[in-house]
Amino acid sequence: MVNKLPQRKIRHCTLLLLLLLACMFISASTAAPVQAKAKVYKIKSAKDWKNISKKKGGKFKLTKNITLKNTKQYLTIKKNKKYTIDLNGHKITDWGTGSESSPLTINKGTVILKNSKKKGGVIYSKEWMGIQVNGKAKLYMKNNASIVNDPTEFRTGLASAIYLTGSAQCYLQGTNVVQGINNGVAMMGSSKLFLTGRPRIRAGALNSTMNFTHFGSGINILESGCRVSLKGGSIGTKATPDTVMNGITFTGSGSYPVLDRMGKSLTLDPGYKYLDYKGNNVGITGSNVDALYQRITGSTGSSGMPGEKKLTTTVQDPEGYYTVFIVKK
Repeated sequence: MVNKLPQRKIRHCTLLLLLLLACMFISASTAAPVQAKAKVYKIKSAKDWKNISKKKGGKFKLTKNITLKNTKQYLTIKKNKKYTIDLNGHKITDWGTGSESSPLTINKGTVILKNSKKKGGVIYSKEWMGIQVNGKAKLYMKNNASIVNDPTEFRTGLASAIYLTGSAQCYLQGTNVVQGINNGVAMMGSSKLFLTGRPRIRAGALNSTMNFTHFGSGINILESGCRVSLKGGSIGTKATPDTVMNGITFTGSGSYPVLDRMGKSLTLDPGYKYLDYKGNNVGITGSNVDALYQRITGSTGSSGMPGEKKLTTTVQDPEGYYTVFIVKK
């Protein structure tokens, strides 16, 4: 009897040890697998920038400032994938070849443009446009990533920092600066623009070239299928507001913070209000194009054009812009 007691204890201990090992094995086999860290591709040259298009999506980070010397070095996204590009405080500059192109064109997929640094992080374009978004592509601008369009030669019409066509979508979601000599954002087709956070869209009067002064709208909505959602930020232009002479209103080629040329896209977002720099309420105004047409021509017929809608102010901010601020009620 004396020798049997220790043997029982040994058997019990052995059984408990086996059970413990079995539990550890089951726990290890059912634990979630460790996720491999996604590779981040370093962008340190114009060639690297161009070759982003060869990847099937992924994460990319600039490690130095880059100058694009010709259109062959520009980036065009053609795959229906997700690309996250971190400007990382650096600057991409094109030399301005005079072509109607842009250093970044998105024809398919989704591009998330961000800046992980507190300063810098800008695409500076001297071409016709800074970023083009076409078809069903999407552009997200986060943090303080910015785009500036400063053409080296005189451009009219649709020159812009961001140019949207088709059913493209653009989301400005940070403290982004979107600035263009003619337009901040130009919209065509059934494109959509969403503002949240504190983005700043500015247009006009960066400089004068060839004896012309550049001017335009912060947001220029050119077709009736476009839609905008304004839930934060500010929009301004340096162009002179309307001038009224002999009862006729003269405008500076659409020189408003927001101009809806077809009069169908611009509405007041629920829960938000528009203020000028002094804190005064700013409403959406319209102009009866047919009445103006009849007054000028003396005709009682119709011009066939709808009335425009515009979001504008006559109050300048300290930087000389006629700026509208979007704030919650």
